[in-house]
Amino acid sequence: NLANDLTNNYGWDGSSAIEVVLTVNSGVNVFSTTTNTASITASLVAGSTLTINNSGNIIARGGAGGTGGSNGSAGSAGGAGGYAILLQNVTSTINNLSGAVIAGGGGGGGGNGSARGRVSKDAEDQCQGDTRVNNGSAGGAGASTDDPPTNSPGARGGSWGNAGTAGSAGSTAGIASGCVTAQGGGGAGGGAGKAIHVGSGASNTLNNSGTTHGATS
Repeated sequence: NLANDLTNNYGWDGSSAIEVVLTVNSGVNVFSTTTNTASITASLVAGSTLTINNSGNIIARGGAGGTGGSNGSAGSAGGAGGYAILLQNVTSTINNLSGAVIAGGGGGGGGNGSARGRVSKDAEDQCQGDTRVNNGSAGGAGASTDDPPTNSPGARGGSWGNAGTAGSAGSTAGIASGCVTAQGGGGAGGGAGKAIHVGSGASNTLNNSGTTHGATS
């Protein structure tokens, strides 16, 4: 949180416009441990300017995977990926230099649904036998902020800056045809995280010689 850092360590009063230059050196990984907090949050005051010179990795947290359905219920949706950089009330210039990465978190994969039904039929085509329940598996987390960072998502999770994939409807394997009593759908994939979110009162110029994953507006 840039405002907290400036107040606590550089004597900023928190209310005056300020000019800031932030440098992320090569080999440095900046990341958040939650999707509720951007990896860098720059919420200053009107009239402030910010220059970020990034030679490292600024990587957002990936969204959590959705839970699988049980006893015929649907899987839950995956969580949205977080922002790498959040800008508010500041005029910003971001120089993403050669070899550097700014990446939104991947969306979590949706959980698979569950199915329930009878395993056999009698001679009159009536469903009978034991009840079978095929519970759904959970979706994996989106690509995230390991140190060093990795772009490998979990099952159905999205890669950096990409949405997760929806889960599948509950499997009817082992349930007799026409004897399904409940079948839940798959949960939706989580939304993609942004590399840069330009919020209220902010503007940004991106000079990009490196790599970005996700939206930059």
